[in-house]
Amino acid sequence: MHIIASIWSHLTGIFGTVVLVTALISFIIGLIERYHYATRKAAPGLSPDGKGSAAAGEDAVMRKDPHSDARKIAVITGASSGLGSGYAKAIDKTPKAYDVNEIWLIARRKDRLDALARQLHLPVYVVPMDLTDQGNLKWFVETLKKESDRSSSFSVSVLLNCAGFGKFGTSSEIGRAEEGRMIDVNDKAAINMTDLLIPYMRPGSRIGQICSVAAFQPIPGFNAYAASKALLYSYSRALRVELLKQGISVTAVCPYWIKDTEFIEVAAGKKRNLPLASRSDSIIRLSLWDLRHNHALSTPGFICTLDRIFAGLIPDEVMAFLMKKFI
Repeated sequence: MHIIASIWSHLTGIFGTVVLVTALISFIIGLIERYHYATRKAAPGLSPDGKGSAAAGEDAVMRKDPHSDARKIAVITGASSGLGSGYAKAIDKTPKAYDVNEIWLIARRKDRLDALARQLHLPVYVVPMDLTDQGNLKWFVETLKKESDRSSSFSVSVLLNCAGFGKFGTSSEIGRAEEGRMIDVNDKAAINMTDLLIPYMRPGSRIGQICSVAAFQPIPGFNAYAASKALLYSYSRALRVELLKQGISVTAVCPYWIKDTEFIEVAAGKKRNLPLASRSDSIIRLSLWDLRHNHALSTPGFICTLDRIFAGLIPDEVMAFLMKKFI
């Protein structure tokens, strides 16, 4: 005990009591979470209460029949490009690591989804839909019921909400319509998909919400996007606690700028090089490791981890001033 007290005294002298106590509490909470996930054994596929089905939309197509009647699905939104496409390829290579034997690809661009489906080995369900359209969501609910009814066991092992949209500019430059669209895509769509799919999940299922380092601080000139990601980040952290007893893990993935996707060009309206931008393959590899290990937060890379630390230490007013220099 004397040795422990001595070590504690030295550490508090270096880092401060508050920092060490906070770190200790976080460590204990992490152990409790790991215990919950370890003791929740995977259950057979589940479906919501009640029966009923509706004809699937003509554009939704199953590429290859399911391997078995016990369908364990990875649902990926924003799958037509960028991280969504990359996650689909990564999970397809090692499906057992995610307890998956089927992939559902969701995005608006059907031609790209079809092209991606042809590259994958697992059975793939191509679902071209606009996630912000309420009619599409109603149809998706009916499709889920139909597909679960035709299988003896149907469950969602992984949900990756990758659909996202951003636009550089001040609030007055962007306008209400574009700001509203960012909130619809980045927040409402992700929350709606999460709510719709949780009833089909089981102990051991995983949810990955693609947030952003933008969630950690206000960003003038990228204001609405940063605010929308802050909402999704806070929602994800709270949802993780809500689902803990069910054994469903939620990971908030917060990457830095990614140089080899469409995002920066679409957000800026032109090609643009941003300093220290990451590559998508690195983001995918690191964040999937965090997802598999049920981590609450994934900052996949040195720069985004550094941003998270500094954003927690520096006042928002100072961070906002600093961030303005990067936009």
